[in-house]
Amino acid sequence: MTIDKVMAKDIITVRKDQTINDALKLMSKHKISRLPVISPKTDELVGIITEKDMATKIASAKYEEVPLSHMRISTIMTDEVITANVEESKVQVLKKMVENHIGGIPITDGDKIVGMVTKTDFLKEANTDAYSETPIKDVMTKRVITINPDERLVHARRLMIDNDIARLVVVNNGIIIGIFTAKDMAKTIIDFKKRVPEKYQHSQIRNLFIQEVMSQTIETTTKDASIAEVAKIMIEKEFSGMPVSDDKNKVQGIVSKTDILKYIYDYNRKRGNY
Repeated sequence: MTIDKVMAKDIITVRKDQTINDALKLMSKHKISRLPVISPKTDELVGIITEKDMATKIASAKYEEVPLSHMRISTIMTDEVITANVEESKVQVLKKMVENHIGGIPITDGDKIVGMVTKTDFLKEANTDAYSETPIKDVMTKRVITINPDERLVHARRLMIDNDIARLVVVNNGIIIGIFTAKDMAKTIIDFKKRVPEKYQHSQIRNLFIQEVMSQTIETTTKDASIAEVAKIMIEKEFSGMPVSDDKNKVQGIVSKTDILKYIYDYNRKRGNY
């Protein structure tokens, strides 16, 4: 099966001369976490920007004093984009995503972008008996990076960068009380830059605490839930990851779309399907 049978054809893009705030609004409106970046003159694909890019870069020392109005997509985007051709197979595209540790691939036909494929598109495969019989403990990440609610946002950013992750589980005495994601980070920093005069931003950003900006409405899963069950929840509720807890709501692990995608790929590869 070629990838054009799977890809989303209604592509949401952003121009490289638009602002970071424009990108975040588009992501929020369309409930997506990455945007292909195009040239304003030719509509040619020139980069890609993700929530994670925004979260880790706009709060960095390099851009700390740059006003939002001057912060263009071209400043933050990744310009070396991994793409797939419209004639490539579904299997080839999944292999690219797993091996390159990326969550989405623009699909091109010549120089033109004609579609987009994300982890969610492949997660829909996880509804067969094979995935219904496999518990999430077989794929979850057991080493969970957590943060306390009284920690500073700048510390959360450093944890995300150092561990190459897009979410932190917020715990109080080992009990899960929230989650803090790259999306939360990006939105918080942009709102902060709009609200606080530039000359005070350097000092006041260190007064932002996780308990003020974390998502408190959080859904967890258990280690015995099946891959199929968790994948279904992620698709329906548009989660990119879920903490795994015990009956006392203590953290036991975390599972992401990436974890499930790797299992889908390995499962099929070992059986000669891929």
